Amino acid sequence: LAVVAVEDERFYEHHGVDYQGVARAMILNLRAGTIVQGGSTITEQFVKNALEAQNSRTVFQKFREAALAYQIERHWDKDKILTEYLNTVYFGSGAYGVEAAARTYFESNHPGCGTDELPCAEVLTPAEAALMAGIVQNPYGYDPKINPEAALLRRNTVLQKMLEQGFITQDQYDESIKEALPAASEISPPKIDSEAPYFTSW
Repeated sequence: LAVVAVEDERFYEHHGVDYQGVARAMILNLRAGTIVQGGSTITEQFVKNALEAQNSRTVFQKFREAALAYQIERHWDKDKILTEYLNTVYFGSGAYGVEAAARTYFESNHPGCGTDELPCAEVLTPAEAALMAGIVQNPYGYDPKINPEAALLRRNTVLQKMLEQGFITQDQYDESIKEALPAASEISPPKIDSEAPYFTSW
């Protein structure tokens, strides 16, 4: 829910394309004279990632992504779309997917997690989930190891959005903003179990 709160607050209301969000982003970007906010939904971001089209996004490509997002929404329920997105998105520090990210940043906080019976992603606190959700927009810029101040501000912004949208209570918010970020020594990037790790990574 942290990702929904910060990336696509109308996720459960739209049908793949959020025209209201696009209009809002366009107005904000025109006022600022630069791109300060995107209008893509989680479904569109999932399509973009699946097509690996980040580096060559023409206007035609954006329309194609919107059309595919609409089609996906007709065939998959919202929870499946969100699960597929969370399982493929990059969370920084070499972690692709929400479980890899939960292990990377917070496995030391939850001893015993990281198994099929107890995935780390299922035991995250609101503050931990908010940190991970905040990283998605800019994995390097909001990396708690490299830029802890920016990561903390971003995490608290996500917590504020979670509170505003009713995903957490005021008490949970008050407790969460006091929670410390993971120490650099606690962040453990995924290790590749392979006889040829460089090739596998590539």
